[in-house]
Amino acid sequence: MSKLTAIATLSAASLLVLVGCSTNRHNAPADPIDITKEQGDVPKRVWLDQGWSEKVREDFWFTGQGSQIIPYTWFVWLEQADNEQLFRHADHMEFLRYLPSKASELNPGGLPIGFALHSNQKTGENWVGMTCAACHTSQIDYKGTKMLIEGAPTLANFVLFFDRLVAALNKTLNDDAKFNRFALNVLGSKYSDSSKASLKQRLQQVALQTAQRQAVNALPEDYPQDFTSYARLDAFGNIQNAGTAFALNDLTNKNTPTGPVSYPFLWGTHQSDVVQWNASAPNTPIVGPLVRNIGEVVGVFGELQIEEAPFWQRVWGKKFRYSSTVDMIGLGNLESWVKTLRSPQWPLEHLPAIDTQKAAKGELLYKQACASCHQLIPREKEHLNYIANQTLVSELGTDPVTANNASCHMAKTLILEGTKERILIGSKFQAIDNAIDVPVNGVVGLVLKDLPTALKAGNIPERTGTDGQKISVVKELENLIVQHLKARGKRADAVETDCVDGVLDGAVYKGRPLNGIWATAPYLHNGSVPNLYELMKKPEQRVTEFWVGSREFDPVNVGYVTTQGLNKFRVNASDGKIMPGNSNLGHSYGTEFSDEEKWQIIEFMKTL
Repeated sequence: MSKLTAIATLSAASLLVLVGCSTNRHNAPADPIDITKEQGDVPKRVWLDQGWSEKVREDFWFTGQGSQIIPYTWFVWLEQADNEQLFRHADHMEFLRYLPSKASELNPGGLPIGFALHSNQKTGENWVGMTCAACHTSQIDYKGTKMLIEGAPTLANFVLFFDRLVAALNKTLNDDAKFNRFALNVLGSKYSDSSKASLKQRLQQVALQTAQRQAVNALPEDYPQDFTSYARLDAFGNIQNAGTAFALNDLTNKNTPTGPVSYPFLWGTHQSDVVQWNASAPNTPIVGPLVRNIGEVVGVFGELQIEEAPFWQRVWGKKFRYSSTVDMIGLGNLESWVKTLRSPQWPLEHLPAIDTQKAAKGELLYKQACASCHQLIPREKEHLNYIANQTLVSELGTDPVTANNASCHMAKTLILEGTKERILIGSKFQAIDNAIDVPVNGVVGLVLKDLPTALKAGNIPERTGTDGQKISVVKELENLIVQHLKARGKRADAVETDCVDGVLDGAVYKGRPLNGIWATAPYLHNGSVPNLYELMKKPEQRVTEFWVGSREFDPVNVGYVTTQGLNKFRVNASDGKIMPGNSNLGHSYGTEFSDEEKWQIIEFMKTL
C-alpha cells in the first residue's frame, strides 16, 4: 500500500465518527451547455509577462471553485432591472468594473473574467459563481493602452453588483413581459406552460435566497450607501455571516460587514508564511492554502451547511453533517497557478521610463525606512518562501476596524455549543463565541470528511515547480491539519484580550514584499490612500476625498487618476469625523523625508 493510500485510509477510519463519510466529489454528470456569444464589445488588451502562458491565464479566469450564485443559463439571459439589456452585457459589467471577456469553451456564456461555470456535484446543474480572478484581476489604462494585470486587486464594486442582481431577479419575477423573454431563452425547446410555471416558482425561491443574503450583509442604516463601493469589500464579514447566519440556518445570527478592505494582490501569496491582512491564517504546506481557499469560497456562495446528523447516525457517534458546493480539486489547480504567478514589471513599452538616478537614490532610502517591514525580494527569487512582517495595529496606527471585526465579532454557536471549535483540537464552543470560528469549524469539517480528495487537492500546488512541472511531494495530512489549527489558534489567542479590554496590543497587520506595488492602488489595507505619493505624506496631510473607479493610470503619483471616477471615497463622515473603517491615518514611516527624497523612493518602488 502506498503512503498516500495508507494516510487516506487511516485518516478516514479515525475521523469517520466525527464527520461521517459523505464527500464533495462530483457524482452527477454535468448538464450539457452551448456557447453563447458575449454581449457588447470586449476591449483589446495587452498582457505583461507574469510567468503564465495564455492557456494558464484562461484556466485561471474560468476554473470553477464551487461558487453558486444563480443557475448559469439564468445569468446568461437575465436582463437588468430597469431595461432590456442583458445583465452580462459588456457595458454593464464594465460599469461595475468587472472585466468583459469573449465567449469560449471555458467561458460558454460570454461572461466577465472570474465568472465561472460550476456543475453541482449532486444534480449536475450548471451554476455561475465567482472564482479567484473576479476579485484578483485588474486592468490599467494609459493613453489608450489597456494592460491586464493578473493577480492584481480588482476595482469592482461587488456590493453594487449584488444589489443590482437582486433587483434584476425581483423585477424579472414581477414583470410579465420581462419574465416571458427570460423563460423563452432559458427554456428554449423545453418551453411550455408547465415548464414556464415551474421556472417561475424556482425563480421566486432563488430570488428570495439572494435577497436574504443581501439583507444579512446589509450595512447599518446610519452608514452611507456607498460605504463599500469600488475596489474594496469586507470579505471577513461575508465569511463570518456565511457560517453563523447561513450554515447554522439562523439569519438573525449575523454581524454587519463594516470593515471593507482593498483586495490583496496574489503574487507572493503562496510563498508567505501567513495570509490575510491581519495575518490570521498560517500558510501551512498543503493544508494552509486549501483551508484559506475553502474559506474564501464559503464567503462567495459556497453554500456551507452545518446540520445536526440524523438520529440513526447520532447513535453511533456522528454529531454533524458538513456539506458545501466547494470544489477542492478546482481550488488545488487555482492555487498551483497562483504559486507560479510573478509580479508585473513596470512596462517601459507602455509607461514612461523610470528615472534611474532617482531610483538608485530611492533604493538607499527605502532600505533605511521601509525594508524592515517590506523586505526586498529580487524578481528571480519570487518563487522562494518568505516570512511576512507583522506589526501591531497600535504601533502602525492605521484603521483598526478590520482587525477588530475579524477577531471580536461574536455570534451564537447554536448546535455547535459544547463541541470542539476546531473539531480535532481547541476549547469547546460557548453559547456565544467568536463568529469567525464557526466558518473555520465548517471548513475543517469539509476537509476532514473527504481526506482523500483534500490530500489530492492540497498536493496539486505542492507538485508544481516554478517551471510548471510536477514534482513528487507526499506529506501526512492529518498531522498538518492539527499543526495548522494550533498555529491559527495561537494567533487568535494573541488578540483575544483586545476584544475584552479594547486595547489593540495583540492585533497585527501584515507587511509583505512590495514587488509589483505600482499596479495595486489604492493603498493601505482599507484602500483609503489613492496613490504612493499620498502615502508618503504625513498622515494628517493626506487627501480625505478622491474619486475611485477610474482605470486611467497616473504614472507620476503612481495610482489611478483621482479627478474622475464612478464614486467618491470619503475618509470623513457627514459630521466631519473619521468614518470607522475609512481612516487614512497611520503608516507614517518615511513621511519625515523631504519631498525630493519621497519622490526618489516612489521612483524606486516603480522598479519593484
